[in-house]
Amino acid sequence: MNAKDLLTIATAALGTATLTVAFFASAPLSGDNANLLAATIATPKLAANGIEMTLSAAQGREFKEGDQPEFELRAVNTLKQPAQVAVCVIVTATTPGGLMSRIGPMPSVLWQDQVDLALKPNETRVLNLATRTKLPAKSSISVSLSQVGDPGKAGNPSLAPLAPNGQPGIVSMRFSTVPRPPTPTPTPALADATAARVAATPALR
Repeated sequence: MNAKDLLTIATAALGTATLTVAFFASAPLSGDNANLLAATIATPKLAANGIEMTLSAAQGREFKEGDQPEFELRAVNTLKQPAQVAVCVIVTATTPGGLMSRIGPMPSVLWQDQVDLALKPNETRVLNLATRTKLPAKSSISVSLSQVGDPGKAGNPSLAPLAPNGQPGIVSMRFSTVPRPPTPTPTPALADATAARVAATPALR
């Protein structure tokens, strides 16, 4: 192996080491960094007829069994002229099927409503949608937003994210009403053992 080969290997190793140091020197995804990362995740958006629409839980609530969810529909006319669109909001629930069932669990419609929007040029409008329907227990909940046709005409939306005739739709949010398991409380013996291990750690360094 000549000097040129050694120089090439050393250069490659130095480059790899530099990348490794840069990677581990970056700030961990915790605290404010985790919040910043969560804030950059895009919200699903439906665009139709020049109007961009998003659907979210009213006041940022987290829903659970027995709640009657309310949603905020935000619509923005991106055009310099009036625009209209008709959309349908559908809330479905899916419960786990029987263990011996050959077919998977099928969603059932809990609530749906059609909203006709007519916006002025560059207008932004926020509508509050109250379902007045209680969420069932131990279910997976899906909320979809689909274009259903001309404003003023009743649509016929399906359970799928795509409405009939190939019109666009999105799944705005998914959540569950399955209760979270309680956090186990450590026994006194386990807590004492953990504290002793933590206290002994500096002595081992």
